[in-house]
Amino acid sequence: MLRIGYTAQRIQDELMNKDLPQPVKNLRRIWEKKKVEMRFTQVEVAKELGWSQGAISHYLNNITELRAQAIIKLANFLDVDPREIDPDIEQNLPSIVKQTVSYNASDMTKRINELLQTRSEESSIIVKMSADDYPYLFANAIGNWDCYARLVSVSQMKKPRAFAVRLKGKKHLKFYAPNDLPDSSKIHTMWSVVAFYYS
Repeated sequence: MLRIGYTAQRIQDELMNKDLPQPVKNLRRIWEKKKVEMRFTQVEVAKELGWSQGAISHYLNNITELRAQAIIKLANFLDVDPREIDPDIEQNLPSIVKQTVSYNASDMTKRINELLQTRSEESSIIVKMSADDYPYLFANAIGNWDCYARLVSVSQMKKPRAFAVRLKGKKHLKFYAPNDLPDSSKIHTMWSVVAFYYS
């Protein structure tokens, strides 16, 4: 018997969704929401991720098991934390480590002990920068500091707040906001910036 306001297709979809593993249910929910926000098709996502459209469909329909590597790629594309798709994925994130943040700079008398998830050293490279070459990074620094940037490949972090770019024919790095990147034909190598450090 059909419920009022329900179509046969909607009831069938609900019944099919009922027996799916939680990560697939989560992926479907996120996919439907982001599909409207980001306006993409399975074909476009497949091309971006280097997969076939069939592979996308198989993950969404639980034909192919949704493993950690696929979850991470899909989460990066959908701009969500992989744990939103699979809350149990944490142990399968090889480049993620937890570090304790002890204090907030605005009140150093109260411990906050928050956990910060960041990339491990093994999956990143560290580059040193001098005040002469990058004065804007040292504009508010007091005294002589060394500045370092932790970088990862763009495939590991697709939507950072900054990119480090080595232009063709140049030896040095330049830093860009995502909306200020130079034309791709001018880029020799590009990394995602995880963090800047001073010591």
